[in-house]
Amino acid sequence: MVTREGIPPQRRDWKRWGVGGATMLIALAVVLIVGRVVLGSKPEETLPPAPPTEAPVVQPLEIVAVDYPTPQPTRPPQQQVPVVIDWTRPTAAAAEIAAALDAPVMAAPESGTIQRKQDPLTIIPERSRSSVIIYTVKKGDNLGSIAERFGLDQSTIIWSNDRFYVNAMRVGLELNILPVDGVYHHVAEPQTITAIAESYQVDPFAIIDSEYNTLFGVTPETILPEGLWVVVPGGKGSTTPIYWDPGIVMTSDSSGSSGAVGAGITAAGEYAAFAVGDPGSCGKQPVVGGTPPVSPPIYARYRITQDFSWAHGGIDLSVPAGTDVFAAGGGTVIFSGWSTWGYGYTVVIAHGSTLSLYGHLNGAFVSCGQMVSAGQGIAVTGSSGRSSGPHLHFEVRGAGGAPDNPWNYMGF
Repeated sequence: MVTREGIPPQRRDWKRWGVGGATMLIALAVVLIVGRVVLGSKPEETLPPAPPTEAPVVQPLEIVAVDYPTPQPTRPPQQQVPVVIDWTRPTAAAAEIAAALDAPVMAAPESGTIQRKQDPLTIIPERSRSSVIIYTVKKGDNLGSIAERFGLDQSTIIWSNDRFYVNAMRVGLELNILPVDGVYHHVAEPQTITAIAESYQVDPFAIIDSEYNTLFGVTPETILPEGLWVVVPGGKGSTTPIYWDPGIVMTSDSSGSSGAVGAGITAAGEYAAFAVGDPGSCGKQPVVGGTPPVSPPIYARYRITQDFSWAHGGIDLSVPAGTDVFAAGGGTVIFSGWSTWGYGYTVVIAHGSTLSLYGHLNGAFVSCGQMVSAGQGIAVTGSSGRSSGPHLHFEVRGAGGAPDNPWNYMGF
């Protein structure tokens, strides 16, 4: 069959499909080419995925980069147990320190090496004072305890302060404390360094060269102005006996007869008073008769802790508190009670024109005006007043009130 175009139907269909297929193939190729250009070429081979990398830490502007620490795992809370250390630091006593410093050095062995002794005690050197200081007297202080505290002789404290006030020491009194033993001299009127040095038995250059004075460059003939205070290292002051004088009155009644009954003892017509105005004072008391204070005031065993001297007007007998105290002689009680002159509880007995004093007691058994006999119990010991510990301060005083050496009346 031939169509009107002159082409058989089969051929006409093939021709139609052939042109259309070619057109479709061309269009598909164009799409592939365009997709390849847009999407990019497919890699020839597939590579395994790259391992992840740690992203860099980007710091904010205006902040210095910091090396951040590596994070650590969180630790569970731990219970804090206090650590107890059984350790002590011993301190050497003063006697041990002195013994250690005084011990001779051991000779070197044949090896030539001296072995150091192992000693756990630490000796701390005492720091010296660089200048004169002012110390205020406190309750319980006395001349001896203050001197010991500052490593000085008692005489240095006496020579550096008013002698009267030192011996009448009361709470609140201010004392000059020197850095070394010697004298603290107050220039009362202009005088040369040589004159000062001669009065205290030292070389003038001991004063001039002392670091405690501002006298470098002067000469021994330099005149020091009035009012100046000068440290005299090694100086020695007066050793004239000093004592507490609380006001002792001993008078004779001219109307009465008197007769000597012993050395320095007047038997009749005497009146005596001790520290009138003090709480324990008995006022003016008649004194008839009396015997010298020649009996021991304590019969119990005791130890002498301070003897009689120009700076200490009595004898200190160390005994336990509560030890019986006895009258050293017969006489009249003229003081019984508290003394504001540092004695604490005190008893004073007038033996004619001689007195015996018993200080730092723990109360008294006798009363004002009472007549006592030698060996009679009058009190017990204590540590009242300016006392560093239980003891009896025993004095014997003459008619003028000055302390007399108790060794002149009895043995101890």
